[in-house]
Amino acid sequence: MGNKTSRAGFPDVQLFLTQRLARLAGANSMRAIREGLLWLVPCLLVSALFLILSALAQMSGQPEPVVRVLAGLHAEIGSILPLLVAASIGYMLSIRHRLPRLPVTFLCFAHVQMAIYLLSEHPRAAATLVLFISIASPLITVPLMARLSRLRWTRIARTGFVSENVREVMNLVVPGALVAVLLVLLLLGLQQVLPDLTRAELPLAIAGPETPYRSGLTLALLNSVLWFFGVQGYYAMQPFFQVLDQAVVANAAAMAQGLQAPWALSGGLMGSFVFIGGSGATLSLALAVLLFCRGRGLRVLALAALPISLLNVNEILLFGLPIILNLRLLVPFLAVPAINLVVAVTVVQAGWVAPASMVLPLTAPVVFNAYVSTGGDMAAVVLQLALTALGALIYAPYVRAIDRLGQDDGAIVLHALDTTFSRLPEEAGLIVRDPLVQAHQAQARRETMLAHIRRISEYEFHLEFQPQVSHRSGLCLGCEALLRARDAQGRLQQPGSFLRWLADAGLMREVDLWVAGAAVRQSRHWRQEGFAMPISINVSGATLTSPEYCSRLMLLLAQARGQVGVEITEEEMVGDVEAIRRAIGQIHALGAKVSIDDFGTGFSSMSYLHQFDVDAIKIDRSFVVASGHAKGELVLDGLLRFCEALQLNVVAEGVETEAQLQALGFEGDLLVQGWYFSRALPGEKLPQFARDCAARAGGGTV
Repeated sequence: MGNKTSRAGFPDVQLFLTQRLARLAGANSMRAIREGLLWLVPCLLVSALFLILSALAQMSGQPEPVVRVLAGLHAEIGSILPLLVAASIGYMLSIRHRLPRLPVTFLCFAHVQMAIYLLSEHPRAAATLVLFISIASPLITVPLMARLSRLRWTRIARTGFVSENVREVMNLVVPGALVAVLLVLLLLGLQQVLPDLTRAELPLAIAGPETPYRSGLTLALLNSVLWFFGVQGYYAMQPFFQVLDQAVVANAAAMAQGLQAPWALSGGLMGSFVFIGGSGATLSLALAVLLFCRGRGLRVLALAALPISLLNVNEILLFGLPIILNLRLLVPFLAVPAINLVVAVTVVQAGWVAPASMVLPLTAPVVFNAYVSTGGDMAAVVLQLALTALGALIYAPYVRAIDRLGQDDGAIVLHALDTTFSRLPEEAGLIVRDPLVQAHQAQARRETMLAHIRRISEYEFHLEFQPQVSHRSGLCLGCEALLRARDAQGRLQQPGSFLRWLADAGLMREVDLWVAGAAVRQSRHWRQEGFAMPISINVSGATLTSPEYCSRLMLLLAQARGQVGVEITEEEMVGDVEAIRRAIGQIHALGAKVSIDDFGTGFSSMSYLHQFDVDAIKIDRSFVVASGHAKGELVLDGLLRFCEALQLNVVAEGVETEAQLQALGFEGDLLVQGWYFSRALPGEKLPQFARDCAARAGGGTV
């Protein structure tokens, strides 16, 4: 029984972790980093090509100038990498913050160049921090520029003064300048403490070769953690690696005197057996992708990374997968170098592999570095290959999990029903949609919406009131306020032509308050004329769930003395249930009524009748129209019987014919709204309609 419980609980834990990971991975900053770094892959491939060509030229005995030019091209491209990182991340963030793309990109580029200049007096600190600054600075500066650009005093160009493109660029000048000044001040402050940091005594004891396991694990893990956050681990830890290189020199001196090499932990061991393929031992990662992934994209990336991984250079994997800030690969990225360190130190101390006795650069080719640094020990080559294979096995489950994100069709087998649920291809397509295309589509929708809102801003709004007549007595007992509009030419516009654009613009709360205010004013005007009639208005869920707007709504409704009630559609009730329940309680406290609009067409209709204390329901017009058919008549009759049982008041909408009226068999006092009795009327005409209904009712006719 316990086993079953544990098996059942594991998917819940896995789902929880997956949801948290998805939330983090879906954050704007994380997505901008991933997508921005991916754009650098072609540039990294070009840089890697020159590195490989320089290595081949050196191995084949080509002239020194040729080798130097090829290596120099690789170094020059690498030197602008921080600038490209900042520009690409800044571009992605500008899309998300709706800022002009290229100006933001150039500003992010300039910010990193400023950092390089201001840190130039401290080369080691600059080499360590510049890549980190290039990743972190856009995450701070772009949102800050977006926030500043929304302040009125930062806008140089006003709407209509110049073209849209010129206006956006000009309005970025002040925010861009302010952010640049703040960045300079921050870097100058950092520059003040850098001398103290560089003069401080570094705890070089943690790199002491006399404690190989503790020192080696500390350096391996620290290097991986730094690279995970985009900090150049090699430059940040250069003093420690210099200590380990001295251990190689000490080993060589001892062996030259015929003595046993004293140090198992050394720079040669770290380069040959711990960081195989670069930080995180990513040669193993490339092999794991090639051996265990089915996705073509990942395999192509691994193939492209493989040649330079043999030179312990792994930028393609760091930026292409990416590894930087990728939580899915953090565990093996830390674990593989640590395991390599423990195994390598153990083997060297056991005497099965010779200690490193020759200092080699970190870019010395795999296999070659193990063989040469140990004085030609073939056992070192075997150890290096074995560790590479072991690392690939450790990376395997993690890369397969990443691969499944793209390969899994989402199929779930329901054994009890002998069927399978598969995710729709359209849903799978969401994973690979181009964010740039989405951004441009969103921009097009935004421009369309703005054009409609500008047109709507010229409309004159007013209310009309559709009577609600008692089916039993024929008296007009209420009305619904309906929003109407006329354009600049005086033409009447249908609500469907403007309400959707107001909703897209997020203005429905303002619309609700305007309608409530107009209804209250009409109710007050009627009272002054000696006429009283309950009015119902439609209110969106956004208004009821917003503390500010809900409070303003209640202040308006309080002026109507219970004569203005609220209708809420079922769709609007899907959200903050507690907030809507509180709002309904406040409306009732004012003496007003609450009804559910379009009942039967939304979500889980019946559940709202016990969740919310409503006074009435409005049966949607579709049920009334369907009553002309046998099944439709049964459905309508069932709804009416249901409301009778719950003792709810009922309003039937859209009644247009005598047959539809007669289909409304209801024991209670049902109200009828529709063209059968009247269209929506101006406020000044409703009192006369109500008096006419009263006169007809007194005469015994409806």
